[in-house]
Amino acid sequence: MIPSTWIPHYRASDGELVGYLDGADPAVVPRTLFGYPLAAACTMGDAIEVLEHRGLSCLSERWDLRLESGELVPVLIMSAYADKVVVVQTEYGYFGPDSPRHTLAAPTGDRLVLG
Repeated sequence: MIPSTWIPHYRASDGELVGYLDGADPAVVPRTLFGYPLAAACTMGDAIEVLEHRGLSCLSERWDLRLESGELVPVLIMSAYADKVVVVQTEYGYFGPDSPRHTLAAPTGDRLVLG
C-alpha cells in the first residue's frame, strides 16, 4: 500500500489522481500511481509539473519487470492502483491472451522499472 506520508496529487482540470508527492520542499520526489519515482528529488513546483506531464502518460510506456529469478522481462502496464499494478509480458513487443500476467503490490520497489 502507498505510504500515508505520500501526498496524492490530482489533476486540476478533471480531478484525476496522477501520482504522489513524496517528501517536503525542496526535496520532493514525484511518484507514479504505484510508487515509481519519475524524477530525482526537486522542488514541490517541479514535482507537480512532472506529475502533470508524465504521471499518467508514463503508464503507456515500456517497462521491465524483475522476476524472482532476477531476470528482466519487458512488460506493459494493464492497470495501476494505489495497492497494486497489473502488467503483461510483451515478448517481441507484443502480447496475446496467453501472455503471462503479473500482479505486484504497490509500491513495487525495484521490481518494475522504465524500460
